[in-house]
Amino acid sequence: MTIAGRRWTVQDHKDNPVYLTEERWLHIIDPMNHPELADYEDYLKITVKKGHRRQEALNQRKYRYVCQFEDLPDDMNHIVVITLFGFDVEEHGEVIPDNFIVTAFFKHIRSKDSKQ
Repeated sequence: MTIAGRRWTVQDHKDNPVYLTEERWLHIIDPMNHPELADYEDYLKITVKKGHRRQEALNQRKYRYVCQFEDLPDDMNHIVVITLFGFDVEEHGEVIPDNFIVTAFFKHIRSKDSKQ
């Protein structure tokens, strides 16, 4: 079932559903934000599904997913996806996960064994 406004939902490696809304996708690829990601939407799905996940210390609802890719433009080698986790209540009173992507961007991360 597709929920209005959601582009897609994937399960992360801990089996949490995470979704991207049309509004957030348009925000991400807006010319003032990260338009370079327009051709990499499938990479966002992979990043959430398989990337390393870290909870933010100052906001326990916020998680950062990071995944390395070999074919990103310029010197970029990772995609970072920022999410917020929460809960919602369905019409029948059932509590359900409400975990969504806030933003995403490319990043260059040097490997630990790199000299520079």
